[in-house]
Amino acid sequence: MSNTEHAVRSAADDFAGSGSAALRDAQAGLDDAVETVSDKGREALRGARDVRDTFDDAIRNSIRTHPYTTLAIAGLIGFAYAMIRR
Repeated sequence: MSNTEHAVRSAADDFAGSGSAALRDAQAGLDDAVETVSDKGREALRGARDVRDTFDDAIRNSIRTHPYTTLAIAGLIGFAYAMIRR
């Protein structure tokens, strides 16, 4: 094998090795990004559930302590919605 062929083969091997390393690095970065997005999604879902539970507790408490006031407010909201939809 001549020196030129050896140099070309060596350069090709170096290029293939650096390409493989870059591909592994890109895949690791993508895996980290997916994990971060997944974690943030789970946190957002937990937050939404907390808000839902708090809102549910507030409505139930309002109905127990002031049933007629809650009914009147619900009726006003329904009336306002109907007027907007017209």
